[in-house]
Amino acid sequence: MNVLRLSMQPLTRERFAPYGVVLDRRGSVELDLGGGVPSMTGATAERRPFRFEFMARHRRTMQIFSPLVSSPLIIAVAPPNNRNAPDAADVRAFFADGRLPFAYHRGTWHTPPFPVNEWASYLVVDRSGTLEDDYELADLNATFEIHF
Repeated sequence: MNVLRLSMQPLTRERFAPYGVVLDRRGSVELDLGGGVPSMTGATAERRPFRFEFMARHRRTMQIFSPLVSSPLIIAVAPPNNRNAPDAADVRAFFADGRLPFAYHRGTWHTPPFPVNEWASYLVVDRSGTLEDDYELADLNATFEIHF
């Protein structure tokens, strides 16, 4: 198994544009929920090693992650594509400082957030039922014999 190390970059509107939108200005973002009913879920994650072999995507809905209580996060993403897995060369890591929400475009490959501190809390807004009927998981180790 090969290990691919990612460089982390700050989450900015320009850098994140291929994967989604950073809500860094006053205003709103139009959510594409694929005609579904909006759902908001609260989540808390505990710190774990920044290491992964799987990425997921949702083809029919955007997802917004809104950090709570200044919860800094690291996220890994890859742009939407028409294949069953992201291209390993396209995977990027971002540092979200915990102040700004961000939204994934429909189809953006992503990992669950990795808390920087002992834990992180955030809200997720997406389409009701997304994890039941619009969830694709790619095993990067099986596909590329690689983990990040």
